Amino acid sequence: MNVQFLARAVVASTMYLVSSAVAQIDGTKGPAQYADAAFELADPDNLATYHKMLASEPHLAGTPGDARTIDRLEQLMRAFGLSVERQNLWVYLSSPIEASVTVLPAGEDPIELSLREEPLQEDKWTHRGDLPIGFNGYAGTGETTAEVVYANYGRLEDFDRLKELGVDCTGKIVIARYGGNFRGYKAKFAQEAGASGLIIYTDPADSGFVKGIVYPEGGYNNGSSIQRGSLATLDYKGDPLTPFVEATENAKRLEPDAVALPRIPVQPIGWDAANEIISRMNGQRVVDDAWQGGLSAAYRLTGGPDLRVRLSVTQERSIKQTANVIGELRGSTFPDEVIIIGGHHDSWGYGAADPMAGLICLLEAARCFGELAQQGWQPARTIRFAAWAAEEHGIIGSTEYAEANADELRRNGVAYINLDAAALGTTFGASGTPSLASVVADAARGVPQPGMEGKSVLEEWLSRKPATDGNGNPRLGDLGGGSDHVSFNCHLAVPCVGLNGRGAPGTSYHTNYDNLHWYTQVVGDDYQSAMMITGMTIGIAARLSETTILPLDPSTYASHTGRHLDGLERRVSLEGLASLTQVRAAAVAFGQVADPVMRRLAAANLTADESREVNARLMMIERAWADGFDTGRSWFRSGFASSDQSSGYAAWMLPALRHAIELNDDDLLSERVESYRRYFKQASDHMRAIEQLLD
Repeated sequence: MNVQFLARAVVASTMYLVSSAVAQIDGTKGPAQYADAAFELADPDNLATYHKMLASEPHLAGTPGDARTIDRLEQLMRAFGLSVERQNLWVYLSSPIEASVTVLPAGEDPIELSLREEPLQEDKWTHRGDLPIGFNGYAGTGETTAEVVYANYGRLEDFDRLKELGVDCTGKIVIARYGGNFRGYKAKFAQEAGASGLIIYTDPADSGFVKGIVYPEGGYNNGSSIQRGSLATLDYKGDPLTPFVEATENAKRLEPDAVALPRIPVQPIGWDAANEIISRMNGQRVVDDAWQGGLSAAYRLTGGPDLRVRLSVTQERSIKQTANVIGELRGSTFPDEVIIIGGHHDSWGYGAADPMAGLICLLEAARCFGELAQQGWQPARTIRFAAWAAEEHGIIGSTEYAEANADELRRNGVAYINLDAAALGTTFGASGTPSLASVVADAARGVPQPGMEGKSVLEEWLSRKPATDGNGNPRLGDLGGGSDHVSFNCHLAVPCVGLNGRGAPGTSYHTNYDNLHWYTQVVGDDYQSAMMITGMTIGIAARLSETTILPLDPSTYASHTGRHLDGLERRVSLEGLASLTQVRAAAVAFGQVADPVMRRLAAANLTADESREVNARLMMIERAWADGFDTGRSWFRSGFASSDQSSGYAAWMLPALRHAIELNDDDLLSERVESYRRYFKQASDHMRAIEQLLD
């Protein structure tokens, strides 16, 4: 434990900060006043303090560094005056033991490739001896020596293209570049194509010198940068051995051999190492220009018989202990209604950007709300601040929390705010559930835009993203996969929003260069990006907490369903499948009921009991998205949004329909159409019940 840093944080969290907003606390606060009072307490020096504390050592999930990080987080949250719970978890993780990649060109000596980033004189953090080698979580253990096939990004369409061109991957080592899909699908598709192993490399065209100046002079990946990351592509998130239930110490577990984790060895490398392979390939040249990367060599589909590569990977898969840390401020008026702010604490190395550029914002928001609570200004609804475990291995900690607390969250989960590597520049963006668009926009109206005096985040955001939702709000992006919102959004249908600041000139994603030197040089040492995200987090949480009627607008589902149907109908027309007009008609009918009710609700003066009934029905409309939809994956219950089934990161909107279209199954599509009609009828019934309360 770094006592000096912790002491500074404790002092910052408990000292009395005089401000006009706090001094005027009189019990008549509104959401905007609550947000302003909290944000006035935010301090970039605190953000820097948390950053130095939590990104001071490697802390891969399940390691001693992870345990120390968990201890630091618990002590910080207690110092902020929060009620703190540690949810201990026993989860199935993977650890690297050893690995090697050796190029065996005919007529040349073997070439051993580096599996570590180059230590840099300019960056003291790169000289630490316990930094892990480059590895992919859950890679198969094994050794293979074989010829090489280049598969571009390793997407499903890339392997289909190889097959069209007569390139057989059977028994070969596939080399593919990062990008285009989740890395786990590269391994899945390579294994299904018969490959004996997979090498994934970072190409300069995607995140290196083609994009900008490389680290340490600039911020982009250099030739030794290695992207780590999990390969899990299961039909559920969380601990691989305990789907649908919490991963407690004595939980009933699946047999590891029964779980569809990769069997072939997989190893990530940098482009300097990859060039030793690609530059020696002498088979057929790529026929699609998009397959040519940024190396100076001509990219070829095959290496030919004179080029062989030996790939050896040894990993340990075992059950290890880790923990979520959850701090809570109990609500004073609606204590059972819960707002959750979350970000993960594990990383592949130091994690200064991913995840800590989000987690430090969560902590400062927690400190600010805690400061106000100590002075008697309690939130109306309960706010929880969650630091999730083992996100990098497969969104594990947040999923285990959601599965353990599913009943409570179905009844009373108001919203989830996700902060994952959130502060990497001052260009604000957000993806989320459409019903949260107005509250996000309202919060952005009250947060100053860094570097633009007199401008709000909303004004700058609208200058780039003209209002498209009909209410003057920037349209939120669609939430897919890849972070801790998934269990809330896709499994439980709790409204979610992920916040991000982007624009820094570079990336250190999942490399050992993701440290404090990289962050302060590339993103900045003034922490203005993190202040912006902290302000947005506070603003959204305050508005969700303090309004008597929840600021959820489910009427937005009508127009957004129509938007998503536009794309699906083009697919239906091409495939000759059943019409989706009944879904569109049901969505339009719901909008006709919901729009006037929401306008009346905005001006209504209801009793406490009436407000509770309205809030319950608003949440039931949200939760009904996870009731009665078959998306092809039983864990992904939401009929509105899921992650893409073949890329992992992208969003499948209206996934029950999308799945049937992908299968080209007309009868199944007709059944799925009916499930959407039922949803909109049920949502309309809730709206009519709210209307009766207003009459």
